[in-house]
Amino acid sequence: MTPDKQPSLRSRSRRKIPVAPLHDFPPGTRMEVKVGSVQIAVFNVGGDFYALYGRCPHQSAPLSRGRLQGTVICNAETCWKTEWAHDGEVLVCPGHGMEYHIRSGKAFGYNLRLRTYEVVVEDGQVKLVM
Repeated sequence: MTPDKQPSLRSRSRRKIPVAPLHDFPPGTRMEVKVGSVQIAVFNVGGDFYALYGRCPHQSAPLSRGRLQGTVICNAETCWKTEWAHDGEVLVCPGHGMEYHIRSGKAFGYNLRLRTYEVVVEDGQVKLVM
């Protein structure tokens, strides 16, 4: 196949992997799902679903067991004053306390980003889109 004839990533069909029935996954809960050899942590935060690579890159601690909280920020946007931010959106690694923004997978204070996955709800089922 010539390069101009190869299907784009968007045109390829993506798999939808069932996680749980919606009624078994209320706000404030989380689940760990294994897809092949990959652990994925899925969270229901106030009715919004987020999925991240499920192991901390530092020492492989299971992120599905981490707590969700906010964090203190101090930057030009806050006029260099400390502020509490991202309440309920900061995933803290249960191993050594590294913090990740659950929406983006970005680590706070490090040039590191966890892979994130799309989550959809279809026909009363929570599904990962891979």
